[in-house]
Amino acid sequence: MLIFAGSSVVHMVGGVAALAGAIVIGPRIGNMVKDGTVIQYSPQYSMALLGCFILAFGWFWFQPGFNFSRF
Repeated sequence: MLIFAGSSVVHMVGGVAALAGAIVIGPRIGNMVKDGTVIQYSPQYSMALLGCFILAFGWFWFQPGFNFSRF
């Protein structure tokens, strides 16, 4: 098993910190009524598509450069 720069520790700490922050902050204002029912709203598909594109673009440009730079 090959570990790149302690990535498992870095991702575990980031995930736990994000979970703790989400628990402390709580749900977003305006998404729930006081009795706990969720208000339905239309999803923003354009923003989700843009986020996926940015993620894929960054991943496909970062990975080959990182892996080939060791040789």
